[in-house]
Amino acid sequence: MSQVEENFQKLLSEARSGDGASMGQLAVIVRTRLHPFVLRTTLDYDLTDDILQETLLSMLGQLTSLRDCRKFWPWVFRIAWNKFQDCLRLRELQSMVKAELVRSRQCEPRSEGESPVQAEIRAEVFGRLAEALERLSRRQKDVLRLRYYEQLSYARIAALTSISPEKARAQCHRAKKTLKKRML
Repeated sequence: MSQVEENFQKLLSEARSGDGASMGQLAVIVRTRLHPFVLRTTLDYDLTDDILQETLLSMLGQLTSLRDCRKFWPWVFRIAWNKFQDCLRLRELQSMVKAELVRSRQCEPRSEGESPVQAEIRAEVFGRLAEALERLSRRQKDVLRLRYYEQLSYARIAALTSISPEKARAQCHRAKKTLKKRML
């Protein structure tokens, strides 16, 4: 093992034991090494910074769970890749939710024989609902859209959002509860 590798393993060991200075040095080394990889993957400087930050936070939070220190670099690169995949999924879901909101605002159904007062009340209710939906967390909006607009099962929602089916069901329930509170 080279001197550089020995120094790195020592730094990694100290960081795993909770030494703050070692964690900081490790974060700088990891960020420097990951930056070109993430930038080539995203082709976006801002997104690269976001993914690197999330990767570093995740790495430092899970550092003690690393079993084999010799597999540190593949482990860190895998975390970065997973963060990139999560970002892609979230962006896709966000764009679909925004498109659905725009479509629903433009295509509000008008029933026959509806009085102007009823139409105004309906428009106000739709407006309040749209505002309440906008204030939900991104994850809650995504789960509601997938469940009620796309009519997907909780298992399918879980696969798309990288959560368990139970968590998808719970998030959907909480989102509906929050909407109900805000609508009253």
